[in-house]
Amino acid sequence: MKGVKNKLPEYTILIIAALFVINLGLIAWAITDLLPRENVKYLPKTAWIAIIAIIFFGSAIYLLAGRGEDYKSG
Repeated sequence: MKGVKNKLPEYTILIIAALFVINLGLIAWAITDLLPRENVKYLPKTAWIAIIAIIFFGSAIYLLAGRGEDYKSG
């Protein structure tokens, strides 16, 4: 297939780069939130770390669903 060019539009690369940077920020936030927390929902901490590290935007899944209640009453 000589002469066929498969070029992505320039804005597509920028969108992918922006999503990558946002995902890295969310990963950092989720890990720093997860480690000192005593209670997490649904899964053990090690499973949440695996989800955060492996699944794209797994950190958002943790931040929306997996955070436990660590509020002290009184």
